[in-house]
Amino acid sequence: MGYTTWWKRLSPRQLNIAIQTFSVISIFFEGYDQGVMGGVNASPRYVEEVGIGLPDGTVTDTLHQGGIVSVYYLGCIAGCFAGGWLADRIGRINGLFIGCIFAIIGGALQAAAQSSNFIIVARVITGIGTGALTGITPVMVSETSTAEHRGGFLGYVFIANYLGISIAYWLSFGLAFIDGGYSDIRWRFQLAFQCLPALLLFLGIKILPDTPRFLASVGRYDEAREVIEHVRGNFGPLVEREFLEIRTVAEESTKSSPIEFIKILFGRGPKPGYNLGQRAWLCLFLQIMASWTGITAVFSCRRLATPS
Repeated sequence: MGYTTWWKRLSPRQLNIAIQTFSVISIFFEGYDQGVMGGVNASPRYVEEVGIGLPDGTVTDTLHQGGIVSVYYLGCIAGCFAGGWLADRIGRINGLFIGCIFAIIGGALQAAAQSSNFIIVARVITGIGTGALTGITPVMVSETSTAEHRGGFLGYVFIANYLGISIAYWLSFGLAFIDGGYSDIRWRFQLAFQCLPALLLFLGIKILPDTPRFLASVGRYDEAREVIEHVRGNFGPLVEREFLEIRTVAEESTKSSPIEFIKILFGRGPKPGYNLGQRAWLCLFLQIMASWTGITAVFSCRRLATPS
């Protein structure tokens, strides 16, 4: 579990609020990271520092500029796969903890960037952290929520994504007026600010217990039952039924791996009679088609002109 058993001192309501709060912080970080580069690209000092344009902020190498922005998403892809693998082996909480480390290091390196190559490496590191956080957080929320509240909890957790994007926009707007927009703080502070939610998550996530499904998957059934009882706030037959369902699934399941994932895509489930291929492709293409709308490019465009 976490470093401590402080979660046992919380009431069921307080524990659920804590889980949702840290989940919101995690997705807020992802949203902020998604929107921050639009304001950074509008900073003349950034354009000059990384060698993609002129001192007045005119970008002359748009291919290079786009590469710096998009390389972050390569890190996210790696982070999603690595995060899922880690979450199944060392737990959801430990997976998030490691994701925070990458996010903090990557954010700090981005804010300190001195060249194009510097910030490219930093953005890949940040992307790995973001991918891990984004991949694990919804799993943690769904595994600690009741069936009737799961959709609502996931919905407002992902509102934090749009809140993060909005904060990135407004922060960019405010910083554009410092020294007429020709200031290093205009872009360095925006990149450094992402470390704040990651640091809060890093400091607090270990207070939480791991999810019952993970605990059951590694044979820690007594701890899984204890977490369910504490999160649900009762010890009745409904809790016992939920525990038995989780235990049954855990005993029948195999640990995830890239090979198992590929098998699912080709229609081979974890046991005879299962065919998850159609459902897996449906989930994948919903996300892919959403990105194909070009909305990510809108988030990363140059939004603000330098004040005259």
